Amino acid sequence: MVKTGAIFKNFIFDGVNSADYGVYITGAAVYNAPVRDVEMIEIPGRNGAFALDNGRFANITVTYPAGMYGVNESDFANAISDLRNALASRKGYCRLTDEYNPNEFRMAVYKSGLEVTPAQLKAGEFEITFDCKPQRFLTSGETQQNVTSGATITNPTLFDSHPLLLVDGYGDIDINGDDITIQQGAVMGQTLLANAMSAPTLNATIPLDSSLYLAGDTITLGNSTEFQIYYYINNADYINNAVEDTDSTNFTPFVYGWASDNAFLAMHAKTNFTFTAGTPSTIPTESVTFKVSVTRNGTSYLLTVTLSLSISYITTPTQKIQITATTSMTPSNNYLIATYPYIQNAPIYVDSTKSALGNLYIDLDIGECYRIENGEYISINTATTLPADLPTLKPGANVITYPNTFTSFKVTPRWFKI
Repeated sequence: MVKTGAIFKNFIFDGVNSADYGVYITGAAVYNAPVRDVEMIEIPGRNGAFALDNGRFANITVTYPAGMYGVNESDFANAISDLRNALASRKGYCRLTDEYNPNEFRMAVYKSGLEVTPAQLKAGEFEITFDCKPQRFLTSGETQQNVTSGATITNPTLFDSHPLLLVDGYGDIDINGDDITIQQGAVMGQTLLANAMSAPTLNATIPLDSSLYLAGDTITLGNSTEFQIYYYINNADYINNAVEDTDSTNFTPFVYGWASDNAFLAMHAKTNFTFTAGTPSTIPTESVTFKVSVTRNGTSYLLTVTLSLSISYITTPTQKIQITATTSMTPSNNYLIATYPYIQNAPIYVDSTKSALGNLYIDLDIGECYRIENGEYISINTATTLPADLPTLKPGANVITYPNTFTSFKVTPRWFKI
């Protein structure tokens, strides 16, 4: 049996417990401290050096002297190999804790160690090294606090912390005089349907991601950008004249012109179509009828053309926007002249009128805003405005205020020391 040291304590790295492999640390070198990033600049004519403080600490290398306890010497190599592979399989920064500092943890990357020499194999002693962020995070800083507007949060450390906020609502958040703005009616996502066409009827479907909004929010086809649908008259040599013939109250005036070698008529629907999320509905069919004189192979034709558009918001079994566009022509000369509808673009905007920004995370360490849906991170940076210098919780008292448009406000303070 291999046994080293007088004190046997374990470490845990992203759920990998050294004790499960018979590996324990002795404690020496666990308490190393990081170096502050200060650049010393010599200035001619000035006594001493100018200290340029970059406002940060460099990463720290943490080396654990370790040994085996409770493992047969014949099993030593296998146990070391298993532990090495378990540590090396973790990606990026992971949580590192040890029994010497039960109220703290580090964010670390496994660096090296566990390449045991024959002498170490005989003694059962070796080293394990991690590259760590400089902070020792306090487990007390992981406790999420419900914070009312105007309340004071007291930072018990000597360092500014970068908290994680979890909020439901919109408006301006003030942290020690620094503002964060969360917009009402923020764009939560969009889908673009391009270059869909058919003759003489077009049925286009735009699927919607219901994780981006709540029931009652606004779904808009077009928004500030016109929803454009074109109706081509194909195979004509040229258009002589086009005159609107009957009522087209629901359409804006149509225009006509040329596209490549084919004559066409372009119909622009009204600026946007709006639906309420969770409530199926259909926009009444919109149509316009007009006469057009065209020439084909030297023969002129006076055609009566009717264009129609129907748009529905469908909620089951999956949510989608259904667009139906049709054309008809009298007299029918489809063997010579054909008409068909063509969607050039159909942007979908989901606007949060109820503030679908519930469960919005604002990470003031990295300056990111996001939601978590089914384990996936959804960026909401378009919904928020952060100051250039991210707000922090300074040592001592910190005051947070926000309007009553927030129904929930929680703070994970992330206290740390070095």
